[in-house]
Amino acid sequence: MSETPVTSATHSRRGRIRRLVSTACAALLAVTVTAPASTAHADAAGTRPVITANQTGTHDGYFYAYWKDMGDSTMVLGHQGQYSARWTGINNWFGGKGWATGGRRTFDYCGTFHPGGNSYLALFGYTTNPLTEYYIVENWGTYRPTGTPMGTVVSEGGTYDIYRAQLGVGSTPYFRYYSVRQQKRSAGTIDTGDHFDAWAQAGMRLGTTMGYMIMATEGYQSSGWSQVTVDGTPTGPARCAPSRT
Repeated sequence: MSETPVTSATHSRRGRIRRLVSTACAALLAVTVTAPASTAHADAAGTRPVITANQTGTHDGYFYAYWKDMGDSTMVLGHQGQYSARWTGINNWFGGKGWATGGRRTFDYCGTFHPGGNSYLALFGYTTNPLTEYYIVENWGTYRPTGTPMGTVVSEGGTYDIYRAQLGVGSTPYFRYYSVRQQKRSAGTIDTGDHFDAWAQAGMRLGTTMGYMIMATEGYQSSGWSQVTVDGTPTGPARCAPSRT
């Protein structure tokens, strides 16, 4: 993420997406990734893993991912789909919980999001063949993501603006797709199929192989904190009461 999407974001994200793809492709073969003891430890209560270094893995039934380049960021993994995050003076970081393989899915989420600058609360995922990043942005801080306007999509009580941005340099450029909600929210229902279909109708094709998909907090040259719960279980008691506004 960046105040100028085609400049610093291109460089900071390019390194991340290369590492992300190589790491997550391994995760598709062996979903659980064990972090070194020095980079994942329990909180004071001894029950919640504290993540401070780049890794992916599974925790209490959900996939998680964490990445940063420079700065101070911490993600604490709570029960099932819950996590909390805090970042201070970060250059670029993201983390969250979701699924090892993305796809068409309807799920609820809820949380608290306090961006102290340029930050997103968004569903993040990617595909390969070809490489593509995608975001369904629910809330943001001082910068609302943009790109080439490609239309709108109405889904789960809200209207989203669709954008396409080309990233990368040389012979291996790739695309990032955005659906950005016109009204911010920090709780609700996301139907990824609505967005996938709208992107396809706009000529924005995803790759044939799905990588992971997480409800992410992301910060770029900012500070802030969040507490997020992903409620992706179709059976059992609901853990979120989504707001439609």
